[in-house]
Amino acid sequence: KAAGAMGLTSSGSAANLTTNLYAKMCKEGKIRDYTAPQVIPSGKSITVPLADSVERDLQSEIYFPLPPTPAKERKFRQLSHGPGEIHVHHGLKGQKLAGEEFRYGRRGIKGCTTEDTMKAGQLLGVAEYKNSVSERVYESLRKEPLGRPHVRGHELQMLPQGFGLPSSEPVDGKKIIYAVGGPQDAEEHREMYKRTHGSYAPGERIQRNYQWPAETQSKNFAFGAGLAAAVEGAGARHALSWDKDDDGNLKRTKLVTKVNEDYRHVQHPKMGLKAHPKQGAEGPPLGYDYRFGVKSSISEYTAASCIKGYYSLEEQLPDEDLGRCVKPGRRNVTSETRAFGVPSVRTDINAPHPSRRSVADECSYGDEPSAAAILCPQRFDHKGVPDREFLVRRPREELEQLMQNAPVDHLDFDALWNEGLELFDDGLELVSMDAMLHLHSQKINHHIGTQMNGLHLTMSVR
Repeated sequence: KAAGAMGLTSSGSAANLTTNLYAKMCKEGKIRDYTAPQVIPSGKSITVPLADSVERDLQSEIYFPLPPTPAKERKFRQLSHGPGEIHVHHGLKGQKLAGEEFRYGRRGIKGCTTEDTMKAGQLLGVAEYKNSVSERVYESLRKEPLGRPHVRGHELQMLPQGFGLPSSEPVDGKKIIYAVGGPQDAEEHREMYKRTHGSYAPGERIQRNYQWPAETQSKNFAFGAGLAAAVEGAGARHALSWDKDDDGNLKRTKLVTKVNEDYRHVQHPKMGLKAHPKQGAEGPPLGYDYRFGVKSSISEYTAASCIKGYYSLEEQLPDEDLGRCVKPGRRNVTSETRAFGVPSVRTDINAPHPSRRSVADECSYGDEPSAAAILCPQRFDHKGVPDREFLVRRPREELEQLMQNAPVDHLDFDALWNEGLELFDDGLELVSMDAMLHLHSQKINHHIGTQMNGLHLTMSVR
């Protein structure tokens, strides 16, 4: 307890600039300790500044200095050397070495010199001859005689220009590394590498070898069930009829215990209903005005005041220098009410055509495409043909040339031209491409509906 009491007391520094969180909250009345001083609190409280301010936070090295590194641990730090000091290993810092005249080892009282030690095994005369005869039996002496190179028994014949044979003609190393003009792999080998390694030639298309039926070769073929064969609204009706099986019959009734059914209603509530509180059939026995938690009796600020704010009208007004200069001598006084400067969106000048606009032009003219146009571009935007070109009315010769180049089968241009003139009905010999395509699609729909006997003809086709 004594140690805990010491941890909860104020800091005993010379400047007395810090305290602990427990003493601070007791002083502010946020903690009501009814047992003190009879029962001393235990534990260690957090150290907090006594008089915190912006000045002291910005100069924390003066008002709240960190404790220095102990002298025994200072040499282990990465930046432990001072200015001008040579950086050495931390094991050599503070090490007491002997002087230059000191010699390691133990001095002997009587011993042999180095010369005597080297000549201790030297043999002369008959003793040396007997030793050489004894050493002849070793294979290492025959292959590696003392003072001569290793004898391997090879008979080498070196040419005057050196070892090796000269090359006939020099060959470029690039052609050897990147061989060009070699034999091509067989087709069966290429197919094998495609299957095992996915080795396709540059630009080669993947062939999946699907065996499509003959019906898929038609230009008008489409996957899925045809519109004439399907019953209108049957799919949506089947999706909304969740109480029926796939065959259209009602689901069979299953008899289960009431305990399991009650558990299912409580644990898995129905869609649109709130979850069961699981505190009785009617919920917890509390009034409608009951609020959980303990009401604060210290602070006068509530959650509503923090959200709504409690600033006065003068505090909510903008600063007087917002958007204007208030320094004397630098203000531009004028009686004009117009806006000065260049607008960000240059609607005051004529914008160049998008086809002639430079990519490096960063100016905004207010005609940039929106996010919807970028995510969903026009049909032929990749070919430089916008949709507005289809609405332009053109003469007969130009429109006939465009329709001939279009991949449209069974096209009766004369009939479509006459119907287009009646469609506009303004006396001008001009028809748009959109009108021609619209009339042609109506003829196709009428032809398909006549063959399928599933469409009601609501218009007359000539």
